[in-house]
Amino acid sequence: MSTALTMGSGIAFAQTQEAPPQTDTENATEIIEVRGIAESYRNAIAQKRNSATIVDALSSADMGALPDLSVAETLERITGVSGDRFKGNASEISIRGLGPFLGFSTVNGRAISSGSGNRAVAFSQFPSELVNGVVVYKAQKADILEGGVSGTIDLQTIKPIDYGKERLQAEMRVNYNPYHDKIDGENGFGYRPTFSYTNTFDMDDGGKFGFAIGYAGANISSPEESYNTSSTLRNCNSDFGADGGSNCSFRDTNAAANGGEAINGDYYFIPNAFFYRQMASEENRDAVIFAVQYQPNSDIDINIDGQWSSRYYYEDRHDLLFDDGRRRIANWQTNDEGALLAYSGNSRISSYGEYRVRDEDYRGIGLNVDWTITDRLGAELDVSYSGTERYQTRTYTRFRSDRFYYDWQNQGSNNFANVSNVYTDFNDPSGSSVDWLSSIQDLSFFDANSEARNYRFDIDDSIAAYRLDFDYVLESDFFNDAKFGVQRSVRSHDNYQEERRTLGTPSSVRDEKLAEVGASCSIDWPQTDYGEDANSPVSQWATYDTRCAYDVLVGDADLSVDPRSPSSGDVRLTEQITSYYAMVSFSTDLGDVTLDGNIGVRQVNTDIESVGIRNSYTVQTTPEGNIIFNENSDTEVNLLTNDYSNTLPSLNLNFGLTEDTQLRFAAYSALSRPDMWYYGSARNIGGASADDDFATVEEALQDNVTATGNPFLEALESDNLDLSYNYFIGQDTLLSAAIYYKRFDARLESLSGFENVIVDGQSYNVEVQGRPTIVDDTSSIKGIELTVQHRFTDLPAPFDGLGVVFNYNYADSDFETPEAGGAISDEVLEVIPPANVPGLSDTTFNTQLYWENDDFSARLSYKYRSEYLKPFGASLAQTNRFVDDQSSLDLDLSYDLTKHLTARFQVINITNEPYVEQRVAREAFNRIEYSGPRYFIGLKYRL
Repeated sequence: MSTALTMGSGIAFAQTQEAPPQTDTENATEIIEVRGIAESYRNAIAQKRNSATIVDALSSADMGALPDLSVAETLERITGVSGDRFKGNASEISIRGLGPFLGFSTVNGRAISSGSGNRAVAFSQFPSELVNGVVVYKAQKADILEGGVSGTIDLQTIKPIDYGKERLQAEMRVNYNPYHDKIDGENGFGYRPTFSYTNTFDMDDGGKFGFAIGYAGANISSPEESYNTSSTLRNCNSDFGADGGSNCSFRDTNAAANGGEAINGDYYFIPNAFFYRQMASEENRDAVIFAVQYQPNSDIDINIDGQWSSRYYYEDRHDLLFDDGRRRIANWQTNDEGALLAYSGNSRISSYGEYRVRDEDYRGIGLNVDWTITDRLGAELDVSYSGTERYQTRTYTRFRSDRFYYDWQNQGSNNFANVSNVYTDFNDPSGSSVDWLSSIQDLSFFDANSEARNYRFDIDDSIAAYRLDFDYVLESDFFNDAKFGVQRSVRSHDNYQEERRTLGTPSSVRDEKLAEVGASCSIDWPQTDYGEDANSPVSQWATYDTRCAYDVLVGDADLSVDPRSPSSGDVRLTEQITSYYAMVSFSTDLGDVTLDGNIGVRQVNTDIESVGIRNSYTVQTTPEGNIIFNENSDTEVNLLTNDYSNTLPSLNLNFGLTEDTQLRFAAYSALSRPDMWYYGSARNIGGASADDDFATVEEALQDNVTATGNPFLEALESDNLDLSYNYFIGQDTLLSAAIYYKRFDARLESLSGFENVIVDGQSYNVEVQGRPTIVDDTSSIKGIELTVQHRFTDLPAPFDGLGVVFNYNYADSDFETPEAGGAISDEVLEVIPPANVPGLSDTTFNTQLYWENDDFSARLSYKYRSEYLKPFGASLAQTNRFVDDQSSLDLDLSYDLTKHLTARFQVINITNEPYVEQRVAREAFNRIEYSGPRYFIGLKYRL
């Protein structure tokens, strides 16, 4: 098929000057060779100008020429795109303020499998060194694969013949992490080698053949120093000194209620535990991308591309934990939202160890055949497979002390919470004070009890798909061409619930086991200067080799786990999607204004099959007529199916007001699918005994069946309007403003619904509790985007190398995520202000100031996003947690030593900004994490 026929499903990336010019009435792109920062932005301007819909993009001609260290960091340079910077790395990409669950990502237009229970893509499995560019579709066309309400991110890889020449590249980057350098036995260094080779050949029969292959490896670290609290948060109003008791409570009779209702008095939010964490980690990653392109003649273009990556990651955690976070709380002080500023408590102190390993493999392959059948008719076939396998193990040990009283103080968002005194007598804090900072250096201090645990979960996810498109050129003064096609995919997702086995140490051998761990497994404190940047009250404590201690505690006991054995938490999902579309493109003149665009519709049919387990019972009727459930030893398979359809119309208009100005308009419907972990079909049927006096099975099942998921969930739809104005001043300057509006239902709550439930071979239609459900509560989001890109080419040298980029997005939504913490009292839940859309930052912006000439380039980048809500995975009963404002200042320098050799230096997070989470109330800090800046220096050879 001609280029005009093939570009309808994606943006054509800029090719080198040596490649022949291409004609594309829909998506023609300027032919540019990308070599530097300015060229990448020039390319982005050309793509935005010539796109068939509203897009933003960054690309390069060469494999590995994108300047960023990860695809996620490249995406953060695009207007309205922001990442969650966790453990020092960008991840969980949001578009226009809508969280990852409302976005969609593809590689070369194909869906990507996931190694988690959600649909978010692990961009780390696609190294930036092997990706040529990224496109963010902010509006929908009928021929774009559906799946993103906020937008679609498409990663692009090289096509060798289109690239058009031989190229060999090799690079070695050495990275230095000062926090990794603190770890004993480490020097702070890691490495990132890359290699790629591309070549094309003219065949004797007149055809062309090309291939490309690239490898990227990494040995990097993400150490961590952090303060954390447990995931459960409660409200209390008791004071041990005034009210007595053990664990704190929320009662009208407590002193803080002042004789009235507790809700009208003062109260506080408190976690079950808090802890300080020292963690070493290391990641080893290998990735390969290949592409083969064959053109036997000018009418047929055959492409085969594939991606493979393997990632091994471990964390070695050492935690100092105050286990009894709610015990004997007294002398508490709060802010006006109930966040604790200071209090005293009574807790055991524990030394925890956890060794966590994650192994993940990704593989993807695709075949694309593009055939120009006649001068007017073309066809394109695309067949693909994407698969991810992940497992994670956790080896865990714990040693606890006796209980002590302690005084705790909140030290703000940049400092770990302080423990200023530990003592034995509540009524005499000073006289009974203990030198706890010395005591915790000896493992024998933690002699009250101990236990070991073993965990593992497995996830297998795969997508097999094919797509067939036809493009017919129309002989009309208005309509240019008509496209129509079909896409079908089958997703198989097996998410095996994490299995855990625990062994508590019997009191009879507790001292013996502790002594053996102390003698055989104790290690020196594993780092220097712990908590120095966070003003931590503790700088070290007694630690040990976790795996050694686990072996000692377990001994001959069997704690092996098999997560693939049937479990109520398993999600085993098959999702079949068939999409049909039809679209016509058009162009005309309206006086001095040109108009082009497209209109189309996409019909999407989805079939769901979910397999789970349910309790197995034999029903017995007593002589008195009461129903009894006698539980059988084996569980039964519970199969639930569902199907639904969505119709997605789209209209894109591009008004060429002048040669340099555009007004774009898009109106379309889009959809996003709920994450896979919500689709479990396991059902827990409670028991029934003679004492319950149930006369019928239906009566026994009433309010007695709970769900672990809901296969009857359907995709959520949005109605969208976009309007943008673009002013192109030459090749290097863009002024762009856009406004957008989206209306959608996206709030998930745990509700009940009727299902057929089988008991003893009979089916009963009963109400099932706890099904994740999309609430019929329409919300909207509206926003504005501003983009400025300019290179000062008119200034005299050397100032003509200066350039600036500024991207800004503001979003406002009336969406509400109510507080749903399962441990918070109902009356308190009602007065806690709701959060907004998960992942929504109302303000995001990034700016880059750069300078470059033929040999040298420098770029200083600043990224910022305001506070946003971050969900706790699949749980709908956890407290709302908010990530504080995030910012990062980065530096990138490169110098061409010779024609073929380039040196490069980069710094990420220069100012060592912490990652901070709060929950429910401002200043109720859930996590304060420091991971340090990262430095990279490298040499790149290019031939």
